[in-house]
Amino acid sequence: MPAADASLSPVEPLSQTEREYFPTVRQFFVLLLIYFTLQVILRVCISSSLDLDESEQLVLTQKLSWGYGSQPPLYTWLQFGFFKVFGLSVFGLSFLKNILLFCTYVFTYLNARFITRRHLAGVAAAASLLFIPQIAWESQRDLTHSVLSATFVCVTLFSFLRLTQQRSVAAYVLFGLCAGLGVLSKYNFALVLVALALGALFTREFRSVILDKRFLFAGLIAVLVILPNLLWAKNHPDLALRAAGKFKIQESSRWLAAIASGLKDLVVCSITFFGACALIYGIIFWKRRGPAARNPYVSLLLRMLLVSYGLIVLAIVVFRISNIRDRWLQPILISSPVLAIAWLQNRLDAVRLKWILALAVTAMIAVTAALHGRIIWAEQLQRTQPWNRPYDALARQLKSSIGSASTVITDTTLLAGNLRLNIPDRIFTTPELAGLFTRQTNNVALAWDAGSDPTGKKSNHRQSHDWPPPENLADFAGKSGIKLDPAQAQYFDAVYKYHKTRRMKIGVLVK
Repeated sequence: MPAADASLSPVEPLSQTEREYFPTVRQFFVLLLIYFTLQVILRVCISSSLDLDESEQLVLTQKLSWGYGSQPPLYTWLQFGFFKVFGLSVFGLSFLKNILLFCTYVFTYLNARFITRRHLAGVAAAASLLFIPQIAWESQRDLTHSVLSATFVCVTLFSFLRLTQQRSVAAYVLFGLCAGLGVLSKYNFALVLVALALGALFTREFRSVILDKRFLFAGLIAVLVILPNLLWAKNHPDLALRAAGKFKIQESSRWLAAIASGLKDLVVCSITFFGACALIYGIIFWKRRGPAARNPYVSLLLRMLLVSYGLIVLAIVVFRISNIRDRWLQPILISSPVLAIAWLQNRLDAVRLKWILALAVTAMIAVTAALHGRIIWAEQLQRTQPWNRPYDALARQLKSSIGSASTVITDTTLLAGNLRLNIPDRIFTTPELAGLFTRQTNNVALAWDAGSDPTGKKSNHRQSHDWPPPENLADFAGKSGIKLDPAQAQYFDAVYKYHKTRRMKIGVLVK
């Protein structure tokens, strides 16, 4: 077995001094466990209604499939398993999400400690994730695939780092498995893999890891893991490309404007993602100290980041992508705190760590208060969230009206997922996903969001906003031979959660 590069010395165990630092490894992980457990408890207690991505999982987990649409299937497979164990519930959704977030923090700690060989650096890097809004707020609020992908980036990076110390067949197999599962978590994970491979090739100390023939074996394993999903996408191009419009690919006549828009979005999203963390680092580490010794791991992460951005810019130019979103950068930038702390490790001491931890705990409290307070005080804030919608009360009214209809087609996955959570014995889907779950159109009902009344007064059921149903439902009805008769439509309403008067209304039509 080829030896690891001599410049990559083995990871040393914690020194006695570092074992005595607060927090210790155990204390830090216990703090994280308490935080994420609290998030699960509050999520379950605050509301039984779902947000957008949560609702999508309620729809997709109605069956196991090699694919479901424009997103890979791994998160849905995991969620399917959690629902089998814990039942169809908000708890099952939140428990999976917070386990993944906890693992992201743990492997961020492990990666930073591996690279710097310092416990303080591991704690600082993991705690710094709380300074990134996309991780601390958005990932807790509603994201699914991006959360899983970020976790697998951290796990895959750790498995690669371990290859520098133990280059065995088993280690390459583990890396290949992580790589394949990462792609099944979110397709842009492939960009991270390409950047990792190229970054390693450009870094002398890691080149032998990539050029080892067992790396091809790892690649084969990754391909075998994702192959069934690729074959499914080939056979279902309409579903696989369903969300392609979100990239806002422009016509060739507008390529300059599209490229400018895409590059501007890339810069803005990058600043939004890491700007707050960079500002905090600038304040805490502002005093100069001698330059740190060259660390090949830092060089690897920096080159990974540069290659990733180079590939994104290339994609913007070639495909004229005019829209970039923050969450698309999450797999690419999730390791940025590791890179930053490794770069600044010679300035990191117990005092600076205390500042980082104090700010991290402040962020924990602020996120927890804001995330759930916006629901409880929605009426006072004059803003409502999906968690405020009274789907449980509406579902109780709806259940008797749909009669023997085995399938309910809704205008949005938000409505479909929330209704399925409360009426689990029927199939709920949207027109775009109907082919995944049912081939019958002779025993269906249509349901749609008919708006809300902020005054609290029950509105006339024949007002213009009640009828006709949304365009996607009307198109589905036309193709399925369902007659849209306003006289047959029924309407139900209920008061928003944590509101006194505001009401939400849904319309229902049974064939």
